[in-house]
This record gives sequence, structure tokens and C-alpha cells, in this order.
Amino acid sequence: MKTWVIFKLKCNIVLRKNLLNLLLLFFSPSKTFIVDLSQNLDKYIVLYQKELISIYYKQHNSKSVKNIAA
Repeated sequence: MKTWVIFKLKCNIVLRKNLLNLLLLFFSPSKTFIVDLSQNLDKYIVLYQKELISIYYKQHNSKSVKNIAA
């Protein structure tokens, strides 16, 4: 389930990044829709990083049976 969420976030990031790069060829970075798209891209990057760190913590913070029994 988590891999599907990460895949969707990754696709959204790639799509918005490519769109932003394309639009920056023709428009100024100070245009409002470019700024909005950039902020939206930042939002998806933050969500992606939060998902990755939560998976990392779940994998590496679980205590082994030896540590609990000792």
C-alpha cells in the first residue's frame, strides 16, 4: 500500500517538475502561476520525503526480540 502512495507522489513530482521546467523556458519565474506551480511542487516533495522517512523509521526502529528479552 505504501509503495503505491510513494509511486503516485513520485509521478506527481516528475510531472510538475517537467511542466515547471517547460514553462520556465517561456515565462518569467515571477509570474503568479509559475510561483503557484513551484509551491505545489514543493508540497509534493515534502509529502514524498515524509513518506520515505516514515518507512525508514518503521524499518529501523523496531526492536529485536533479543533486546526486548534482555
